[in-house]
Amino acid sequence: EKPPALTAPQSRDARTRGIDYEHLSVESGYAPREGEPGRERWLSYHANATAHAWVVRSAPERPWLVCVHGYQMGTPLIDLSAFQPSWLRDKLQLNLLLPVLPLHGPRKIGRRSGDGFLGGEVMDTIHAEAQAMWDLRRWLSWIRAQGAPAVGVFGLSLGGYNASLLSSLDADLACVVAGIPATAFSRLFFRHGPMLQVLEAELNGIEEHHMEQITQVVSPLVLPCQVPREHRYIFGGVADRLVPPDQVRDLWRHWDEPRIEWYQGGHMTFGRHPEVRQMIREALRESGLATAA
Repeated sequence: EKPPALTAPQSRDARTRGIDYEHLSVESGYAPREGEPGRERWLSYHANATAHAWVVRSAPERPWLVCVHGYQMGTPLIDLSAFQPSWLRDKLQLNLLLPVLPLHGPRKIGRRSGDGFLGGEVMDTIHAEAQAMWDLRRWLSWIRAQGAPAVGVFGLSLGGYNASLLSSLDADLACVVAGIPATAFSRLFFRHGPMLQVLEAELNGIEEHHMEQITQVVSPLVLPCQVPREHRYIFGGVADRLVPPDQVRDLWRHWDEPRIEWYQGGHMTFGRHPEVRQMIREALRESGLATAA
C-alpha cells in the first residue's frame, strides 16, 4: 500500500553543536490493518504516532540524501554527528534529511531510544519496520515536492537495514548505500538477545527459524532491489561483533554482488577508515548526487 504524500510538516529552526537544522514533524498516519496481531498495542504508543526528521539544507537546486540512523539513535546531536553535515552538505553540497525511525528519539516509548523496536514483542518489530517504510516513503514524497533533481539513501546499521528495504520499494532512488547493515533480526536476537528472553523463547518452542519466518515480511533479503546494480554500495567490518560479516555478505549476494568495501575494524570504527569514506564519496559522485569538489 502506497502511503499518501506528505505535504505540510510543521517546521522549527534549531541548532546543536554549531549545526543549524530544521526540525520537521507531522502525523505519521500509519496504523496496522484491522485484525493484525498487536494492532491495539501498537496504536497505544502515542508518542510514536508523530514522525520527525532533521533537515540540513545546502541549496534548493542540489540533490538530497536521506540519512537513516542506527539503533538507539534518533536525536539531533547523535544523528548529525554520525552523518557529518560538514562533509555531506558543505563539501559534497547535498541537502540532507535525517528521519527518526519509529520508537526512537522523540518517538520513544521506553527509557531508552529504540526500546521495543528489537528484542521485545516480535509483532512490534514487524509494525516498527512497516511504519518505517511508510514514513520514509512519505518523506521521499515531500523531498521530491521540493523540486529535488535526485534523491539517494544512506543508512547505518539498523538504518542500513531500512535503507536496503526502502530500495526494494522505490524505483526512483539515485543510489543506496548500506553501511554495516543488519539484515536478519532473528539471527541478531538469538546472538545478542537478553539471556532470559532467549531462554523464554526456547522454552516456549520458539526457535530461530520460527522468528525468521515471521520477519520475512519485512526482510531486505526478499524483494529485489530496484536501484540499478551499479548504484548499490555496501560496507562492513570484518571484526564487527554486533552485525557479523555474514549479515553484510547476505545482502551483497542478494544484491547481485555490487561494490562492497570491507574495512579492518568493528561496528563503530568505520569512520576511522579512509577507504570507507572514499567509497561513500565515489558512490555519491557516480550516482550524480555529489559534486566533484
